[in-house]
Amino acid sequence: MPRYGASLRQSCPRSGREQGQDGTAGAPGLLWMGLVLALALALALALSDSRVLWAPAEAHPLSPQGHPARLHRIVPRLRDVFGWGNLTCPICKGLFTAINLGLKKEPNVARVGSVAIKLCNLLKIAPPAVCQSIVHLFEDDMVEVWRRSVLSPSEACGLLLGSTCGHWDIFSSWNISLPTVPKPPPKPPSPPAPGAPVSRILFLTDLHWDHDYLEGTDPDCADPLCCRRGSGLPPASRPGAGYWGEYSKCDLPLRTLESLLSGLGPAGPFDMVYWTGDIPAHDVWHQTRQDQLRALTTVTALVRKFLGPVPVYPAVGNHESTPVNSFPPPFIEGNHSSRWLYEAMAKAWEPWLPAEALRTLRIGGFYALSPYPGLRLISLNMNFCSRENFWLLINSTDPAGQLQWLVGELQAAEDRGDKVHIIGHIPPGHCLKSWSWNYYRIVARYENTLAAQFFGHTHVDEFEVFYDEETLSRPLAVAFLAPSATTYIGLNPVSPTSLQVTVCTK
Repeated sequence: MPRYGASLRQSCPRSGREQGQDGTAGAPGLLWMGLVLALALALALALSDSRVLWAPAEAHPLSPQGHPARLHRIVPRLRDVFGWGNLTCPICKGLFTAINLGLKKEPNVARVGSVAIKLCNLLKIAPPAVCQSIVHLFEDDMVEVWRRSVLSPSEACGLLLGSTCGHWDIFSSWNISLPTVPKPPPKPPSPPAPGAPVSRILFLTDLHWDHDYLEGTDPDCADPLCCRRGSGLPPASRPGAGYWGEYSKCDLPLRTLESLLSGLGPAGPFDMVYWTGDIPAHDVWHQTRQDQLRALTTVTALVRKFLGPVPVYPAVGNHESTPVNSFPPPFIEGNHSSRWLYEAMAKAWEPWLPAEALRTLRIGGFYALSPYPGLRLISLNMNFCSRENFWLLINSTDPAGQLQWLVGELQAAEDRGDKVHIIGHIPPGHCLKSWSWNYYRIVARYENTLAAQFFGHTHVDEFEVFYDEETLSRPLAVAFLAPSATTYIGLNPVSPTSLQVTVCTK
């Protein structure tokens, strides 16, 4: 049986265009194919384990040199090779306007999807049924994104013909503004005095409940996720999926999450819980909004059942939405927006969050609150930094103004003398370079205020160290990455005793 999956090395998203020798005649068909190829790449990223596909971005406080500059160096050569010399600005903008109008028509979206399904099958990205399902799931959003980004007349013609005809700024470098308040002298951390008050925090992440998990099914099926209805039975020579889970590309049944949470009693009591996202399973090829909301409400109820009155502070994971990784910035409205998800989260998490936190959660999936005097907790929506969030092609500059908002929160905390914890799903070292670089600058500026950072996503027990901007040798902050509850892929489910964080409260 053929094995499915994409093998991709770390790279920057890029777009290429070919045209006929007459400068315009061959462009529409080849641009259609470019759109199809981009959709196929998005599907490969969605269906593959992105934690393996992408190495960390190696965040550092040096200005990133991204691919836009490389594209601007390459395009003049491509113009010579493909004979674009007679492509004028009016013709270019007329061409891309026509393409955009064509993409608004449903038959053309279906046409792109049909070719993408064939390409998915040809490249063996996934089994045929998965290819068909995931293309239909992604095609509307992907075409909308491309229509509003790389295929917009200003962007495309700015790239092809230069700044006199438009402006190509997709994934270009950008900077947030830091306050003019001087940075206080760094204060080396000091251990708490004996007997100092502490808080005990439970750290949960990457639960990944599979509603369709089925004991005895094939744990090594051809689909991207196994051990479930539709996986079939294993060969007689191999055992099927276990009752509690399986060391394979499988997620967890609800009973395993119940067992994990019910076992927390002896490890407690806990003062609060940091829950950094990824609730649904990895069946990303046929998830509906109803499926995602069922996972959200079911697992939230389970956490509340076993943790009782302990306050829980969640963060948004990349698997919470559908299509996976699809988190449009707030300026995207209508059916494409994420309002359906944020509103449901606000309703489910209302017992844990104050009114102001719920307000910003509904806008952009992030919030801040004070668990107790002297500590500010900030929950970031790290999907706005994600390399797999294709909506950022439209505008990746500080989506939702989240980082500028973070600066304001940290400055206010510094002014009050508070300490700050940051929680989120995707670690900053796995983000788009400009976002990661700006986040690094913020951490460096507020090193005295920022006491700890907590993330998930990688499914393994790790940490990221931040260094000073001047010498890159003095450690100034650390981010803790917790292991997953799910076994996906071939992992031990985390034990409750390893989920404890003890912090000094004074």
